Amino acid sequence: MEEKNPKFADLEVLVCDDDDMILKIMTHILNDMGFGFVKGTRNPETALMLIREPVDKPFDLLVCDWKMPEMSGIEVLQKLREGGYTIPFIMLTSNVTKEAVEEARSGGVAAYIAKPFSADQVQRKVGTVALRLLKES
Repeated sequence: MEEKNPKFADLEVLVCDDDDMILKIMTHILNDMGFGFVKGTRNPETALMLIREPVDKPFDLLVCDWKMPEMSGIEVLQKLREGGYTIPFIMLTSNVTKEAVEEARSGGVAAYIAKPFSADQVQRKVGTVALRLLKES
């Protein structure tokens, strides 16, 4: 694992995945990267609510699974974009066909992490999006 990036300390990340183990792994990796706050939820509706109605500071990044029983990651992305939310969206999925990647990219996905993933892959993809976000702010 790379050392914590102090630049990430002010960023808050929301992770949405219906698999508890993936939530734990992602939370651990993101905390190790130095993000100031990482929250996980298994429910896409909860993720949407947390972004639309932040309790404190709004989330800066969303990492979301594609295939979930209640709602797909693409549907979450569409609802956010329709509502005017521009939060960087990182898709987490085992669906790695060319068509799926193109659908995600055309929907405005900032990065795409294929399952199964390594900590290094997550660090590279999320780190790139986070640094881009920091540069823009």
